[in-house]
Amino acid sequence: MSNAFYKVPVAVNEPVLSYEPNSKERKIVKDAYASLKNTEVDIPMFIGSEKVYTNDKRAIHPPHDINHTLGSYSHGDETHVKKAIEAALTAKTAWEEMPWQERAAIF
Repeated sequence: MSNAFYKVPVAVNEPVLSYEPNSKERKIVKDAYASLKNTEVDIPMFIGSEKVYTNDKRAIHPPHDINHTLGSYSHGDETHVKKAIEAALTAKTAWEEMPWQERAAIF
């Protein structure tokens, strides 16, 4: 257990925006949504610190419009699972030795 003193920052809320029809805030959100909806992404797996792309791609769809494709992710197989387990076991000692505050900060 740590015996240090920690200073918790003062919480500050974001400004409350209205998003009413024809507002600047609503236009920004709608433009961002349109941009994201019209861009397809290719999502890799992360094994250790490595980005892993496979030829086995699976489509991703928004739940409210399953006929629209947002992009795809790389689907892994048994070899990827084994590599992920090896990477986790390799990182285990460093994780265990990391101070609890740093582990908690990750989450």
